[in-house]
Amino acid sequence: MPCLRSALLLLLIGPLALLAQAQTFKLECEAEGVIAQLDNKKLPPAKISIEIQNIGWHMYFNVVGPPDYQMRVSSLITEQYQGTNLSNASRLGANKKNKSNGHETQVVIDRATVSYSGYNDVDQRGKLVRILYEGKCKLPA
Repeated sequence: MPCLRSALLLLLIGPLALLAQAQTFKLECEAEGVIAQLDNKKLPPAKISIEIQNIGWHMYFNVVGPPDYQMRVSSLITEQYQGTNLSNASRLGANKKNKSNGHETQVVIDRATVSYSGYNDVDQRGKLVRILYEGKCKLPA
């Protein structure tokens, strides 16, 4: 009987373990950033990559590039963050809001044009500023 229970448990947990593993999809993008509160100060254009994962109902985005362009966004809800899944038939996206300071971060990728947009709230010299991003991405070959 213990062997039967172990086999049954393995059959039930095996597929669930596979669901928990997420494959990372990576986009290479040319991005530009601007800080609207600082007279539309432009950041130097940059090459970034956006790593995308989907686990269950949650979307995870990791933007890798120069420091001003880096950010992590997920639709996960935790004690510290309120996440929102912004994905639908025409776009992939997520927004997260820090519950303690109100800072928001958002990434959206248009499915048809593979264009990227988003924003990131940061403290700069004790003042909250929002960096706006946009760019064009390429699908992997």
